[in-house]
Amino acid sequence: MTRAATIDDAPAIAQVHVASWRSTYRALLPDDFLDSLSEGGYTDRWRRFIGEAANLVYVIEDAGRLVGFASGGRERAGEVGYKGELYAIYVLDDFQRRGYGHQLLHAVVQGLKTMSLDDMIIWVLRDNAPARRFYEKLGGTYVRAQSITIGSATLEEVSYGWPTLDALTES
Repeated sequence: MTRAATIDDAPAIAQVHVASWRSTYRALLPDDFLDSLSEGGYTDRWRRFIGEAANLVYVIEDAGRLVGFASGGRERAGEVGYKGELYAIYVLDDFQRRGYGHQLLHAVVQGLKTMSLDDMIIWVLRDNAPARRFYEKLGGTYVRAQSITIGSATLEEVSYGWPTLDALTES
């Protein structure tokens, strides 16, 4: 079941966030950085983020357990041509390939539309091939690349855009 997150979801979102980063980025980011991620720190961040009215946060549950989340809102970096942004989407490894990512993405898309945002961009690490395939299958088109520093690693991230959300609404 997909639903809007509440502040009470922050600890479970933090758990998914940290676990997903550790599994998704283990080969891409330094181990010491991933090992230093704190569920407590992320719980505080998510409480603040959920509490801000301009942010969209949705969660998905499986048998009563929160197993994924997605967040979005207004585009944050001034990227020309895009007013909406999918900030993050993570599903625990054991719950992937069940359609949960699609459900979360569609929840964010609907939320963006209620904010009168009719386009969307997402940034993803260049070497995160599964995520890139996910966005490409959903019709995202390559926008551009840029460097990003995470911990002590400098990586490249690429963006995918949807000039209109109509195609995503129908898929």
